[in-house]
Amino acid sequence: MGRRAAGASLLVVLLCAPLFLAGLGRSGLNDPDEGRNAEVAREMLVSGDWVTPRINDARYLDKPPVFFWAVASCYRLLGVNETAARLPSALAAIAALGLTVWFGRRWLGERAGLLAGVLLALSPLYLVFARLVIFDMLLLLCTTASTIAFYEAMEGEGRGRLASAAGFLLAGVGTLVKGPVALLGPLLVATAWALWRRRPGLLLRLRWGQGLLLYLAVTAPWLYLVESRNPGFLRYALLGENLARMAANPYDTQRPFHFYLKVIAPGAFPWIVLCLAQGVRALWRRVRRGRAVTAGGEAALDLAGRFVALWFVVVLLFFSFIASKRPSYVLPCAVPIALLAARLIDRACPRRREGAGLAGGGPAGGAAPADEARGDLAWGSVFAGLICVLGSAAALVTGPALRSTLLAGAKQAPLVVRPDLFQLTAGGLLAAAIVLVLAPRARRAWIVVAASALPLVAMAPLALAAGLQIETTRSSRPLSRFLEPRLAPGDKVICFEEYRPGLNFYLQRPIYQVTRAGRIFTSNYIEKHLEEFRDDPAFRLLSKEQLQEVLLDPGSTTYVLADRKEYGPLFEAAGVPLRPVWEQGEFGLFVRAGDAAPAGG
Repeated sequence: MGRRAAGASLLVVLLCAPLFLAGLGRSGLNDPDEGRNAEVAREMLVSGDWVTPRINDARYLDKPPVFFWAVASCYRLLGVNETAARLPSALAAIAALGLTVWFGRRWLGERAGLLAGVLLALSPLYLVFARLVIFDMLLLLCTTASTIAFYEAMEGEGRGRLASAAGFLLAGVGTLVKGPVALLGPLLVATAWALWRRRPGLLLRLRWGQGLLLYLAVTAPWLYLVESRNPGFLRYALLGENLARMAANPYDTQRPFHFYLKVIAPGAFPWIVLCLAQGVRALWRRVRRGRAVTAGGEAALDLAGRFVALWFVVVLLFFSFIASKRPSYVLPCAVPIALLAARLIDRACPRRREGAGLAGGGPAGGAAPADEARGDLAWGSVFAGLICVLGSAAALVTGPALRSTLLAGAKQAPLVVRPDLFQLTAGGLLAAAIVLVLAPRARRAWIVVAASALPLVAMAPLALAAGLQIETTRSSRPLSRFLEPRLAPGDKVICFEEYRPGLNFYLQRPIYQVTRAGRIFTSNYIEKHLEEFRDDPAFRLLSKEQLQEVLLDPGSTTYVLADRKEYGPLFEAAGVPLRPVWEQGEFGLFVRAGDAAPAGG
């Protein structure tokens, strides 16, 4: 890649970076996931123990440490705050975007690579997870880099040994982010590619012996240390946290096989619609013309394009067959979708100097690739426009009903404060539908991209309001701001059948729990070892008798947080009258009726 090409790639990355970096600390951390992950990293920094992750001073061995290391390192640089907690995900998103641009330019064409970076940045699923304190974006970076490295080793010219080594090393890092899926996923894609090419010998270019040694060199040191300090961890991690998730449903995350279609459809809109339109039309052309003619729809995807299509299919099927399903698991599909959509737009809108060479009749009397790509893009844009029209109608119909529901529940949410929000969204989606249908006629790639981004712009105000709504119900920041000026050193905060790890993060103090089971910790490791933890004085789990003793202590104030549905059991367990001092959404905070909650400073 020359200087000019490198400069263009860097420019795209820099222009997209603010989408991931701007306002990272504006919203509070959502519980349980963001609050828990941010707090584990904070306790790692405070304790100095970088081997065994902890939450509320209890061992948290559900996930490996690399993501926590990254967050804790940001705390050292920027202080303990939301921006620092979310920065590793944002930086990983930027790095993966740059990698996508590089791969696209190298294998699909210069402009296709640049377009792929822009489309990836404008993918809703990618944009959301790039701004969360969650493992999956860093995992995506590792699996994407590993998959690309394996392709380079199999199909690239020269440096195959280096590419193979890089693939296994990056898979090792990914394993320490979220588990062995970081190795299994890229190897499945590589294997499927070799079989599809009918050249299984391509797998030998991965140099498995060297690669697995490098993989173990990355993963084995931490695994040895954590097992030596926490006997039984490896058995739990391999059998409970990984194999059980794939084969069974021990964690109530089982969903139907088609679950991820419901995630990808809005999460990669409208790019996934363009890809599906191209795929369906290419299949139809293949059936009509017979297998002998390949210059049409299928030839519109060159060798690397076919690899990207297979990459998407393998990842989607792999996670669909796994019993445990979460929306974040399918995040790696965002990269091949962006690459495929970018390739389609690039071919459908050739530059003027390329037009003469691509227009005209194709082999065997068929249309040229550019003509077929334009047809694919036009049909995809029409279908995307129809979806926008349906979304516009849905916004008009469901808006008033949702507002009435929120008002009936006395929830003062942004969706209630702005009753015209749904009407604005409906109008924006309708306008976007019209522009989407007309844009391909301009035959300008950047016009098509801009038109395709309009549905996202139309949905942005509603999405921001929904984000504020989520903060009022799932973030501990509002409650922490209420508690912080009122808490004395000897006071206690107790969660009754509800654990909010964000309280640990914001208050930077231990939180006590009262629970009949271990599910409130959102930690499979703690739940499986709950009886063992009950005997640990450092594990702040109170019995009902201990709750009553704490509430009767005249020397301190005890605050008890509970969900509305747990108010009855709480009043029964407390043994003393309680009165509310704070309520928001579904939660209330109580103190002993005879105590006066200190006024905030």
